[in-house]
Amino acid sequence: MNFTQCNLGGGVRLHLCETDKFKSVVCKIFIQQDLDPKYAAATALIPLLLRRGSQRFPTTQQIARELEYLYAAKFGSDVLKIGERQVLEFYFEMVDPALLPNGVQNIERGLRTFWDIASNPAGSEDAFLEKYFVQEKRNLEQEVASLLNDKRAYALARSLAIMCADEPFGIYKYGDLASIRELRNEEVHAHYRRLWRHYPLDIFLVGANLDVLANLCSQFARERQELKKLKPPQTRKVKEHRLAEEKLDLQQTVLILGYRTGCTYLDPDYYALLVGNGILGCFPHSKLFMNVRERASLAYYVNSNLEGTKGILTISAGIDGSKRQETRKIIEKQLHDLQAGQISEEELEQTKRGLISGIAALNDNPASLINRNLIGIVNGELRTVDQVIRAIQAVGAQDAAEAMNKVVLDTIYILSPEGGDSGGPN
Repeated sequence: MNFTQCNLGGGVRLHLCETDKFKSVVCKIFIQQDLDPKYAAATALIPLLLRRGSQRFPTTQQIARELEYLYAAKFGSDVLKIGERQVLEFYFEMVDPALLPNGVQNIERGLRTFWDIASNPAGSEDAFLEKYFVQEKRNLEQEVASLLNDKRAYALARSLAIMCADEPFGIYKYGDLASIRELRNEEVHAHYRRLWRHYPLDIFLVGANLDVLANLCSQFARERQELKKLKPPQTRKVKEHRLAEEKLDLQQTVLILGYRTGCTYLDPDYYALLVGNGILGCFPHSKLFMNVRERASLAYYVNSNLEGTKGILTISAGIDGSKRQETRKIIEKQLHDLQAGQISEEELEQTKRGLISGIAALNDNPASLINRNLIGIVNGELRTVDQVIRAIQAVGAQDAAEAMNKVVLDTIYILSPEGGDSGGPN
């Protein structure tokens, strides 16, 4: 299933996927902005405030009552980080109007409710409701502080912050505690209004008989002004890799190896890199899992992840700190073997089947179907499922090896137990 796109003007694009496969209509809105330390925390606070109430529905109780009236419709909002963009996400789902009495009127009411919650927050013309602002600012502080409780997520965030210290990609998607504490109601509200009026906005609709909703969306999107141009991701060449270690109260050591790939979503060898990363560490048959965890028993977990918009590959492992040198050595051997073309036919085919199966499975859920397009939105090039599958199928072992040969180690990050064995020099 694919989307048709039309430009509504003012930086608004409407994407429609007409299908009767699902028993619901799903709408998602995405607003992009450049990741910026000045605004990251303010952007992260906005979804929390919008959930609390709107002009028509000033409390969460009233929102819940309206959604219940709309046959248990769903609303959600969040902030995403893709490459060096921070993306506001708004989500609405409702039963297919064909299954409802007065279906067209109900779905129109639902979409208007969704738009009101997302675009008309409770408060004045210049500020959010102060009570909500104080409470949600505190909740955001707690959310960022709680990252420390998830040692894997914390280690990955810290490794990227160190690796990309002078680049926007190093910014955590919810900002930092110091920035959150400095937030002021009127300033966050002004930033919110700028995002709605000046930044790229994409509306996605999945469901049957979307004509009425498409017309309604085109009316909503009229009040737009001069569009901000967003920046491409920064690139940096590696002169030599760096080592960083931090200590916390934890049981096992977390090792992160951060690499620059020299390849991003728009490059012709992107899918070769994607397959190469799959062979390296995305599946139970991958080299890292089979050789580091299963055969050598050197890791509690180990995997690799590719961030295609920024062009960064990370290898994460939970290990015994006293065996860090041995573990790093065998991890790097898997990458070197891959770069040397030591890829079996079984590894290649299993990886391509795994990637294609994962992409095809996205067609089973309307929200996932929309989310698949996010990397395309940020990079300015949407690709159909068929295009992606054909590109993956066309990758050979040599293609994957050549793409992985561009990968260069940038940062080694170690999160180790306080008072534990440092494992010696690295």
